[in-house]
Amino acid sequence: MKQSPKMRLKMHLKSLHLRNFRNYRNQLLNFSPHINVIAGENGQGKTNLLEAIHLLSTGKSFRTNHLSDLIYMGEDFFTIHAEIEKDGVFESLSLYFDGTRKLRHNSNVYLSFTNLLGILPSCLLAPTDIQLISGQPVLRRRFLNLHIAQFDPLYVYHLLRYTKAMKQRNHLLKSKKTDAIECFEFEMASSGSYLTAERENMISEIKSSLEKFGAVLSDEKERVELLFEPSISDISKDGFLKQFEKMRPKEQYIGSSLVGPHRDDFQIQINSLSAKTYASEGQKRSSLAALRFSEWSRLCSRSREPALMCIDDMGIQLDDIRKELANKSLGEFAQTFITTPYNIDLFREMENAEIFQIKGGEAYKLSSALT
Repeated sequence: MKQSPKMRLKMHLKSLHLRNFRNYRNQLLNFSPHINVIAGENGQGKTNLLEAIHLLSTGKSFRTNHLSDLIYMGEDFFTIHAEIEKDGVFESLSLYFDGTRKLRHNSNVYLSFTNLLGILPSCLLAPTDIQLISGQPVLRRRFLNLHIAQFDPLYVYHLLRYTKAMKQRNHLLKSKKTDAIECFEFEMASSGSYLTAERENMISEIKSSLEKFGAVLSDEKERVELLFEPSISDISKDGFLKQFEKMRPKEQYIGSSLVGPHRDDFQIQINSLSAKTYASEGQKRSSLAALRFSEWSRLCSRSREPALMCIDDMGIQLDDIRKELANKSLGEFAQTFITTPYNIDLFREMENAEIFQIKGGEAYKLSSALT
């Protein structure tokens, strides 16, 4: 399988060094700038590698909200060190956690992992993505937030500003003291308008690639779409201010804010029908793969460099036909990381691929595929 000629490779994760991370005591891996296959039986540490990459990219684990869960049992810290190559220039990136956070990017030191956003952009397709269809709206908002935050620092600023102002407004609503509430509503309206508009832009901009990948993964049988559901119809600053004023009596009774980007949602549709209600499991999985592939395409465009594509247990997520169709899409990506518990013969046929065997928290490079 040949690398897509559409994008000149300008960035890749060159190496990863884990110490006391999950079940890895001390492991160094050197990656292919193209396809990296991480094979092994369940429970050996395949997904832990993707979790480390995702943490480097976003500052968050996709499996736990507690960084202490990531520390090797019996130890009191973990470190992740990465070497990244961008346009022939090498960068170093290190995370350290022992109850407190420390991030080092080249010679700069930070005490928050938020500063990771944008350094190593990535997308992750995982079995838990099924929750984007069947789960709570907060998970879909998190998907939108994480995507946009990787290339838009202003979005992060407005998200933090909105959340802080909403907490203050909710406190005033609960206490029935609304004399100063308008100043917080003004901040919420300003930031809320930006957040919802950017979410709407994202869903609009991935429409064509989502339809393309949806068609590829269904052998031209399905059309995948996103339907954005903002909390209000007028998402301008004035629109938010009017809604806050209108809803204030009801919100005082409830004690919380009922409109704003914290109530936005979207749904996935297949052939104009709700995936949650009408789609088969195979259709759900392939529509989620199309969504993640489309997210990757937009992230590359917005961040102006090829994002990493991580796929956890692709064989579990898709049936045989859809898996074969998905394999044809791999050439679209730049650097790719794939975990699999299954036969690796298929991956041996891929050009420029490295294959790693994982056993008990140790990684062994089996061989390079065809070069």
